[in-house]
Amino acid sequence: WSLASHIILTPRSDNGLYNNAPVATVISPIYIPQNQSKVINIPIADADGDPMRCRWASGTTECGQVCPPGSLPSGTIIFPNCTVIITGTVIGDWFAVTVVVEDFINSSSTTPLSSVPIQFLVDVVAPSPCTTPPEVYELSEASCTPITVGQTYTSQLIAINYCGASVTITDIATLSFPGMIRGNLIQYNSTVYYATLSWTPTIGELGYQVMCAMAVDR
Repeated sequence: WSLASHIILTPRSDNGLYNNAPVATVISPIYIPQNQSKVINIPIADADGDPMRCRWASGTTECGQVCPPGSLPSGTIIFPNCTVIITGTVIGDWFAVTVVVEDFINSSSTTPLSSVPIQFLVDVVAPSPCTTPPEVYELSEASCTPITVGQTYTSQLIAINYCGASVTITDIATLSFPGMIRGNLIQYNSTVYYATLSWTPTIGELGYQVMCAMAVDR
């Protein structure tokens, strides 16, 4: 197993500023039902607004012995927007997904300004009797929310259970940056669950901060 990053330490040719590398994060492990295609959207962001593309990691330094596509189930694909489609056929199989996110000075460039690794595990599990997985929404419904340094931001994560009273949501798992506080999971009714978020950013946290959330049911 291996990972590697690449950054350019000289000012950019277009604006004379230092480049901000892309930010990417994903919850691990991700559980995928046996024999069902799973779409995994990896959240990515770039503070400079540069075009970004994702690709499989390759070579000894980027992925070691877990280099795709050979390390993944047959037919697994990745799109430049960081969407991965994977299908597991054997319950209990584990896979390491190794991806590299790169930013470019413009959409036609083929030379990355920086290369950032994102790696996570996938576990193949038995299919749920309910075919509709739970969903999570952030109360503001904004993909990117501007927050002022020193100002406390509060919101709610809302999880929706589409499977009726026989299924319950046991957690809203989060992967976030230091200082983000998530309250206890509260059941509003058999369908809606929620948890409160709170965060006060500091001057050292200027720039993009990416948070992921996933509802877990049983």
